[in-house]
Amino acid sequence: MTEENTAKQIIEAALFAAGSTVTAETLMKISGLSKKEITRLVAELKDDYAARGSGIEIADLAGRFVMQIKPEFAEKVKDVAPKELTSPQLKTLSIIAYHQPITKAEVVEMRGGNAYDHINELYERGLIDLKPHGRTKMMTTTKLFAEYFGIASNDSADVRNKMVEIYRAQGGQSDISSFASRKRLAVTEMYESLMRMCGITNYKVVNPYQPSENDLQILEETDVLVMAKGYADKLRENNPPYGGTVLEMSSTTFSDLIEDIHLIEKELGEDFTRFGKLSKKEENLNDLKELQEIYRNKALMVKSKASPATEMSAKILGELGIGLSVDGVVVSPDYGTSGSGKKVKKGEVSFPTHKSQSGNLIKRVCEKYDAVIGGLREIDKSEKADGKKEQKKDDEIQSE
Repeated sequence: MTEENTAKQIIEAALFAAGSTVTAETLMKISGLSKKEITRLVAELKDDYAARGSGIEIADLAGRFVMQIKPEFAEKVKDVAPKELTSPQLKTLSIIAYHQPITKAEVVEMRGGNAYDHINELYERGLIDLKPHGRTKMMTTTKLFAEYFGIASNDSADVRNKMVEIYRAQGGQSDISSFASRKRLAVTEMYESLMRMCGITNYKVVNPYQPSENDLQILEETDVLVMAKGYADKLRENNPPYGGTVLEMSSTTFSDLIEDIHLIEKELGEDFTRFGKLSKKEENLNDLKELQEIYRNKALMVKSKASPATEMSAKILGELGIGLSVDGVVVSPDYGTSGSGKKVKKGEVSFPTHKSQSGNLIKRVCEKYDAVIGGLREIDKSEKADGKKEQKKDDEIQSE
């Protein structure tokens, strides 16, 4: 095969692959030929296609070349020809791909009511996948999506960069910062109920303590991670890929949960309304404050002084307003060690610390408070009974 034939084949392949007009300069760069040689070889290709009676032709459009269906056949084959995505559809697809997984409701909020039609078209063309998520649908891109855009890697960074490029090309430059800055949220299993308190549904659950390959992938894609207090340093040591923000939560008292909600709201900022519901957040904050008051009133019935065995014990007793004394009833957690790892002597009153990661955080706090108040009141009753016995003995002695 001669060099000229090879050059002609390269030009033919380039015109076929482009699917639209190609400049002489582009063909020069691909083939290494001069503009004069490009013009001559394109003319030869035109003649070749015409001579073989092909349904395809090569046209010269004022210095731009295109391989296209002959006009007389265009109408007949339009039903099998792939339709190009419109600019609005591309914008919607860009948002889905960049922020996936993302709910249909969130995309509609960002793109408006027309996004429903865009989503249906994208789904029918196999570019996105829809899965039920509560009352809405969670969306992700498909393998066909990667093939369509020529993305060789499924790496999240590659996909996001490609989507920003497409979004800009479709006239989204003015709001690209808003588009690209939306945060991605992940939580440990323990704090799922905290997400529900905030009305947040768009998050991923991850185990950062003993991460699997899937967990490491989630961490790499996460901007904000919600996890238990005291583990952030270990997380960064064990999992170098994670470099996002860590929100360390405490869940010992109702005050902790109230502070947790405010911390999440502050971190998400303007994005909070994209993730959660302000009405749900306010409703749960009010419920927490009401429960706080109910348990403080219950604690007023406690007569015994308490001696906290750990910082956690002191935190609970302080929240309930129970009196403290070094000679008081020892109150301790049921796990036998303090936060610093020191062994703790089992107290006269103990409360559950819930070793399982799952469960409702409000219920957990209630169980701790009930155990402390209930245990101390039992001791009150016991001491009262002992006091009556002593009094009875004294009375009997005096009567003798």
